Amino acid sequence: MEAGTPTLLTSGRATFSNRESGVELHNITLEELQRQVKIRKETVCDHVTGVCKGVVFFLPKSLIENSQAAFEGAGRTLDQLDPSAPYIGPPTEAGKLGQRIYLYGPWTSRWDLNVMKRTQITEKSNFELRVQFLNAFNQSNLTIRGAGTDASALTVGGSGFGQTTNAYRDFTVSGTNDPGGRLIEFQLRFNF
Repeated sequence: MEAGTPTLLTSGRATFSNRESGVELHNITLEELQRQVKIRKETVCDHVTGVCKGVVFFLPKSLIENSQAAFEGAGRTLDQLDPSAPYIGPPTEAGKLGQRIYLYGPWTSRWDLNVMKRTQITEKSNFELRVQFLNAFNQSNLTIRGAGTDASALTVGGSGFGQTTNAYRDFTVSGTNDPGGRLIEFQLRFNF
């Protein structure tokens, strides 16, 4: 088991030096914000089209919507901001940069198993039959970090803020392309 990857929250705004301006926490501490990072699944319906779909969030909906209102993003306005509730906002004081806030994703666990049978043929040679079970229990390990360059889940004012569409994937395990789900490898070797 291990903790998720540290991931930077961004404002999507550049400063005078063309760098990320950071964000500011209001009515919440960094420790409280980190404790709120949990995977939860919800059905969201579009009232215009009537289409419903499953969405996976990693922050509470009230914090997401209040933060989007502070940034005037995702169709929300400053009139919808509740200044007494917790939210993440943009730095608004001239000449002052916001904080660089890193959140850790949820805990992940993964069990890889290996079974091997070696049969001696001569003193210096043998056959090996090996079966490897990568992610043997087929556990989904959702992450808060976007795939590749997708940062919409971490840009606070964006419409995708607080949502995740990614699961853990590893492309270095045993030289295989491990997409994150269960993989079973069979190997037959002759050692001499």
